[in-house]
Amino acid sequence: MKKSFVSLFLSASLLAGISQANEDKNSNVYDAQRIADIFYTLNYDKNDPKGKVNHAVGFCGNGSFIPAKDITSKLDIPFLNQKSLDAQVRYSLGGALKTDKSKPRGLAIKLNGENEAWTMVMLNTEINFAKNPQEFGQFFEMNIPINGKVDKENVAKLMKEVDSYRNFIEYNSKRGITPSVSNIEFYSIHTFMFKDKKSGDMIPARWKFVPVDGIKYLTKEELEKKGDKFLEEDFSKYVKNKPVSYKMYLVYANKNDVTNDTTALWTGEHKEDFVGTLNVSQYSGNTCNSDVYFPSEIPTGVGAPNDPLFDVRNQAYAITFGKRQ
Repeated sequence: MKKSFVSLFLSASLLAGISQANEDKNSNVYDAQRIADIFYTLNYDKNDPKGKVNHAVGFCGNGSFIPAKDITSKLDIPFLNQKSLDAQVRYSLGGALKTDKSKPRGLAIKLNGENEAWTMVMLNTEINFAKNPQEFGQFFEMNIPINGKVDKENVAKLMKEVDSYRNFIEYNSKRGITPSVSNIEFYSIHTFMFKDKKSGDMIPARWKFVPVDGIKYLTKEELEKKGDKFLEEDFSKYVKNKPVSYKMYLVYANKNDVTNDTTALWTGEHKEDFVGTLNVSQYSGNTCNSDVYFPSEIPTGVGAPNDPLFDVRNQAYAITFGKRQ
């Protein structure tokens, strides 16, 4: 199932990328090919030509996902009828960051069932820094050196002018740096659709993975004592005693919530459903670092988001994965 999905997705996405490759690179059009090219310009490491150019630093684990007993009485998702699902996970840092003393972190999960699979790609923030491919591409492109120097004045100007960038900086300023992956909450960012069991309607919701150990932040003094790889070191020791566990919840959109914008922060009370528990029980080093995770791999009963970033994101993953082969 996994191989056939990746092969089909790569074929379709690479063709889409090639068909768009002739776009004027000086225009405001940021397609998947252009975004992939920007990642390579910024982050390519000639000493690691097959390495990832986004979320480059990461480590791997294995475990299981235990669906909540009553979840399929609420949601028509047959995939969740199974008692336990095999889980492969990859923890990572954002972009090309190489030190755990940074805030942006990601979690990718592949849940494998008997007939289907579900891939989830998450960040440790509730919102993204860009709402469309133009903002996304520009955010990275503005940091490409011109004649050996980054145009810092232009970067500062855009960070103030673009609402998405400015709001994300403000949001991120209120968060700390976690000492362990067992203390990080992860979010879907995108709004997916879920089939209601009773009505048959597709209902918009985001999901979150809440750490059983709770969210914790390092003090300035504690952070100064840490090395650059403390997350991986902590995880490899932690799972020798017990799994790193997360509770997965669906957070349903309220009537006035924006569902097609990844920068829109939902506030106030929301209806939630407990979906299941992820237990990451084994450290597997760097075995998954060359893998690709497509958030478009979803089971029956789950619908794809309709925001402008989702398809481009999947296509860019396909292009960069293809270049690494």
